[in-house]
This record gives sequence, C-alpha cells and structure tokens, in this order.
Amino acid sequence: MKKIYLLFLTFIFALCSFAQSTVEPVSQPKAMKPIIMVVPEKAWCINQGCVKDDDPKSPDYEKALLNDDMLNVITRMGGIMQERGYPLKNLQSALDELKNESSMDLVLVSKADGEIMEDDLAQLTRVAQADILVNIAFTRTSYGPRNMVEFRVTSIDAATNKQIGGEAGRSSASGAPISTLLEESVLGFIDNFTGSIQRHFDDLVANGREGSVIFKIASDSPLNFESEVSLNGETGELNELIDYWMNEHAVNGSFTQNGKTRTRLSYEQVRFPLFGKGKFGGKQKAINMEGFIKPISSFLSEFGLSVATVPVGIGKAYVVLGGK
Repeated sequence: MKKIYLLFLTFIFALCSFAQSTVEPVSQPKAMKPIIMVVPEKAWCINQGCVKDDDPKSPDYEKALLNDDMLNVITRMGGIMQERGYPLKNLQSALDELKNESSMDLVLVSKADGEIMEDDLAQLTRVAQADILVNIAFTRTSYGPRNMVEFRVTSIDAATNKQIGGEAGRSSASGAPISTLLEESVLGFIDNFTGSIQRHFDDLVANGREGSVIFKIASDSPLNFESEVSLNGETGELNELIDYWMNEHAVNGSFTQNGKTRTRLSYEQVRFPLFGKGKFGGKQKAINMEGFIKPISSFLSEFGLSVATVPVGIGKAYVVLGGK
C-alpha cells in the first residue's frame, strides 16, 4: 500500500511539473515605436507649385494640405501606419502650433550673428517631436473615368535628415478614390517599409540618436576655445574641456569634433539619448539635442561662462558662450 501511495505522489508531482512547463511565458512588453509624421515630399510640393511666394524652392505645407488628393493620401497613409501601432503627429496640428512662433527667425538670427537658420521642416520636427518623417509623393494618370496612381514613400530620420528606407508602388487603373488606390499600392511593401523604420528606431534606443552641436563665443565671453582652463588638477584648452564633457555624456562617448577655431567649435555624429529625466519629479521624457546639451550650462558656469542654447530641428543645437 505504501508503494502504491508513493507511486501516486510521484505521478502527481510529474503531472504538476509538466503543467508548469507548458504554461505560456509571461508576455514581454511590446517594443517601443517611433513617433511618425507624414508629410508631402519636397519635390512633389515644388512640382505642384505648393511653395513659398518669395521662394519657389521652399515647400509651403499649408498650400500642400489644400490639395484634396494630398490631404487624403496623408490621412490614409497615417491610418496605415497607425494600424501597425505607430503613434502619429498630425501635420496640420504642427503647422498650427508653428503659427505661435512668428518671431522664431528673428531670435535664431540674433543669437548667433546670422548663422543660425531653421527651415519650415526643421521647425515642424522640433515642434512635433517626431522621430521619423514619412515623405510621400504621387502622380496620377487618367484613363477616361479610371485613374492609375504611382506612389513614392520614403522614411527620414527627423534628427539627421538621413533616409532610412524608401519604396515605390503603383495601383491598378480604377475609379476608386485616391486613398483606396494608395492602400492598394502600398500594402505590398508596407511591412518591409515599417520593418526598416523599426530596426532604425531600435538602434536609436540602444545607441542614441545622432545629432550635431555648434558652440560659438559671444563678444562678452571671458574665454575662447583656445583659452587655458584647469579641472581636477589638469590644464588644457576650453575645447578640450568641452570634449571631456561630451565624452562623459554622449551615449557610449560617441561624437566627432569636426572643426575648431578660437571662436567656433563644431561636433557631428553626437549620439544622445532619446529620453532624459525631467525636473520637478524626474519623470522620463523625450529630449532633443537642446535638451541633451543644456546641462553643460552648470558645468561651464564654474569657469565664468554663461550658456544660451538655440535648437534647430530636434537633432541640432547652437550653444553661445558668454560672460556672466
């Protein structure tokens, strides 16, 4: 009887172990998705005459959105991206917000002797804080009551303006609305297209976003970039001190100093994190290059320097050093 009892317990133990091994594992959190903004391609805007009145080579996105076909295409493309889990920034909302920044150009020019320029697209990405721009263009060919539409879609890193991926598609000849023709033409490649976006964004999460910083010396600055300074018992030039700060704060210490004079210091390929801690509670928030570089202010204040930062888009910032 005792043997039968032990065999029964062994059987129950084995059964429980098997049940535990077949339980579905706890699902992992979904991968983070980049924020997308769908915009008309620059070449399309120029070819369609959707340009600034005073500059025929500068796209006017307000005019582009007055084109019903383009508005429908942007709306449907945004819907396709959203169906795949990508958060969206609305182009019209970003344009409306920009209207509150009418003095931006004057501010940007005055702080760095006319060198700083920010075009409309850079302003849009800064205001919208989009990670990826999806540029879209199309051409329509009519066959009586039917239309055939060719689409070109490219993904652009909003911080660097570098192309991530691009696809082209063509619809069948049909009397369907243009938004329906768009969906027909892009469904064949949309998974590859979004896959390239996600791989790029995963790299940004792991290795930081790429951007650039330009430091300039104001007329009231007590130092220039060749001035000697001391830190922790070591002496070197101000540009070397800033190199030290960049090495300590850039992701994996990754950056390239690509130009230096007594009054100007330039960095490219600066890898900065997508997120940082906000003040007053320290909750995580998305940051741009300006947000990354701002903490250098307290560091340089020890050397009698004041710092003014000016963002250009989300991946570039000017830093003007002056006196206290």
